[in-house]
Amino acid sequence: VDGARWFHDTLVDADLAINSMMWQNAGRSGIDQWNFVLSPETGSQDPSGGYVRKWVPELAGLPTKHLHAPWKAPAATLSAAGVELGATYPHRIVPDLPAARRITVAALLRMRASSLDFNDAGGYDL
Repeated sequence: VDGARWFHDTLVDADLAINSMMWQNAGRSGIDQWNFVLSPETGSQDPSGGYVRKWVPELAGLPTKHLHAPWKAPAATLSAAGVELGATYPHRIVPDLPAARRITVAALLRMRASSLDFNDAGGYDL
């Protein structure tokens, strides 16, 4: 609630309904979910690494190749950059994203199947 409230107050073009729905969607708390995963691992939104180097200075010394997924970097590369996972930079919260996604999708499908009266023919919330 605090994040949604802050975000709403910060937006120039705030819309309570859209902001609330997007927070619900991001929290996976509704059954009408969009099928997308936001993940910085590919670096597609920050190919040069400039954004991460500016806003995550703990990783600034890493080569661009490892900047968006430091947990995949060799120990020597991390050490040379002054990065110690779990100390100077946190461990991943979700260590196995594909496995977590499979579990979440399976739970969502079970929940949708048990709530057909609350979905339209296309599977969307009524």
